[in-house]
Amino acid sequence: MQSMVSYKMNGDIAVVTLDLPDEKVNILREDFLRALERSALRLGSEKGVKGAVVLSAKAAGFIAGADIDAIARVRTPEHGSRLAREGQRILDLWSRLPFPVVAAVHGHCIGGGTEFALSCTARLCTVDAHFSLPEVKLGIFPGFGGTQRLPRLVGLENALDMVLSGRTIRAPEALRIGLVDEVASTDLLSDALALARQLADSPASRQRPRVFGAKIVRRLVLEKNPVGRSVLFRQARAGVLKKTKGHYPAPLKALEVIRRGIDIPIEKGLELEAQEIGPLLASGVCKNLVHVFSLSQRPKKDPSLASKGIDVRRAAVLGAGVMGAGISHLLISKGIPVVLRDIDQGAIEQALSQVRRLLQGRSKKLDEAEERRLELITGTTRLWGFEEADLVIEAVAERMGVKQSVLRETEPHMYPGAIFATNTSALSLSELQKAAERPEMIGGLHFFNPVHRMPLVEIVRSGQTSERTVATLVSFALKLGKIPVLVADSPGFLVNRLLGVYLNEAALLVEEGIDWQALDRLMEEFGFPMGPFRLIDEVGIDIAVEVAATLGASFSYLPLSTLLEKANLAGIKGKKDGAGFYLYEKGSRSRPNPQMQEQIHTSSVRRPGVRDRKRLLYLMVNEAGRCLEEGVVSAPEDVDAGMVFGAGFPPFRGGICRWADRTGLGEIREKLIELAWGARERFTPCPYLSQRESFYERPSDRS
Repeated sequence: MQSMVSYKMNGDIAVVTLDLPDEKVNILREDFLRALERSALRLGSEKGVKGAVVLSAKAAGFIAGADIDAIARVRTPEHGSRLAREGQRILDLWSRLPFPVVAAVHGHCIGGGTEFALSCTARLCTVDAHFSLPEVKLGIFPGFGGTQRLPRLVGLENALDMVLSGRTIRAPEALRIGLVDEVASTDLLSDALALARQLADSPASRQRPRVFGAKIVRRLVLEKNPVGRSVLFRQARAGVLKKTKGHYPAPLKALEVIRRGIDIPIEKGLELEAQEIGPLLASGVCKNLVHVFSLSQRPKKDPSLASKGIDVRRAAVLGAGVMGAGISHLLISKGIPVVLRDIDQGAIEQALSQVRRLLQGRSKKLDEAEERRLELITGTTRLWGFEEADLVIEAVAERMGVKQSVLRETEPHMYPGAIFATNTSALSLSELQKAAERPEMIGGLHFFNPVHRMPLVEIVRSGQTSERTVATLVSFALKLGKIPVLVADSPGFLVNRLLGVYLNEAALLVEEGIDWQALDRLMEEFGFPMGPFRLIDEVGIDIAVEVAATLGASFSYLPLSTLLEKANLAGIKGKKDGAGFYLYEKGSRSRPNPQMQEQIHTSSVRRPGVRDRKRLLYLMVNEAGRCLEEGVVSAPEDVDAGMVFGAGFPPFRGGICRWADRTGLGEIREKLIELAWGARERFTPCPYLSQRESFYERPSDRS
């Protein structure tokens, strides 16, 4: 049996290799931790060892974090604290070895991997290495010593940034802040051995990264005196509350543990860390965020999506609008050459400028690597280069006639095995395929705007779409770093159908006299990043009207709001034109639009309450049931992934189906029946909801 943790001697330096059998990455699961414990004990008792180097045999990186399944199994605070103490104890064995230990890191070093590296004497990494402590994204904080060792190594400000944001630190920044001692200049193992021997021969020779000028002054002012620390922690707390709005307890608790731990011996700090992480590990927020994490990983593991299509090495994009530019930027950022075609040369130039701005980000100019990526895109008004594209993505105007015309024109220029994907948000794939010579090669690839930020992609299939086409689009979405959800060809697919129902109902509430600004605030308090009317502005009122019309024509039980249609006819389009429900003036905060208020004709205005919020949410729950009933998606996991990653449903609530299960389908059905009184068919509980006690009910769950 292959050893998970093994070592061999290189002279008087032990070279420790981490290699979890039958896994692509090393994970700090229980058996792996036990192997680390045994190796530390053996090394500590072995004679003649003057130092050790720890490195990974995995191509992807060092250690990819803790065991998510173990986190999911925690049910009590005591259990959670006990797990943390055990992990701390094992890593502490490595920190107390009677010789220097060098962590030689390549690739990813995530969560518990970073905490293991912190327990070593020194850290050396390759230029491609990246470190992170992303535990706050799971509703917890680093519990294997990270909150205590990191501030002592890199300073409070840097540690708070890493722990509270969960962001990734790459090699140059890791060196600058002192997280690593060196970046390997030649061979990782050779450089690590040299560093280990240097530390063994002369511990005082250890070279720490140096901080100069304004940075050392800032550290002295903020971190080396009580007043400065108070300011630093107060600013950090304000930033956390602004970002989380109090819905996520882990960052605030991490802040408290770091604040209290920095002035006490590290042993007591570790006990504090273990004690405080226990309740978080057992909390509903943690369980929901672990569920959301599993949703993001599910497409990579789902056997039904595991089949391979063609490897997309070159692509083409039709349409140089906002979506075409965004998709093109995403493709070249992943190293995929792309031809961007539009009939308007001005649109192409504008799109190429947008791609450059997206690559540049906040920098003043493109670096060398970004310049090379920019060379991967070619703009053209002709169908030049399409014969080499493995995938053509259509992102033209959302009108069926236009899309069919573009397909007829393009298909003869594609090689026979190439795939054509439409980026439509609501139009029928089956209808589009009527214009195709090879309908089996046509699928849907629905990106969400902005493309570079929104993680979800809906993969749309019709009865004619081949398995090869579906497999290609799924694997392509994964290659782009997106989360694919497979949906059937149905009006609005999944996300826009549920969102369309939600936004339309919000507008109907306003027509009944609800204060729309207060309703926005009410839904934000629930955890949405923005209320329904700010979201309508972001989407575009004209687009919202188109989606509503598509849904209304397909589902007779949906009465459409006249408010959005009137606003659209009045020329009020939303944020893109500077005015929707709110005014968007450069340099100032958005404020209510008086012109929109003129479109609302109600005799009285009342503040919304919890019952109005339930009306919106329960209607979406009912529509989710209909989508599952109709086979738009195959499982509640698909609905939750779509709503969290594509519609902004609060992650800490786990997704709309998981939230509905926690609320109780019985309670939701009763309220829907009450709302359905007066021939409001849309509220009548669908058969799927009527026949189940929970979305996540499985046959084995029943007694």
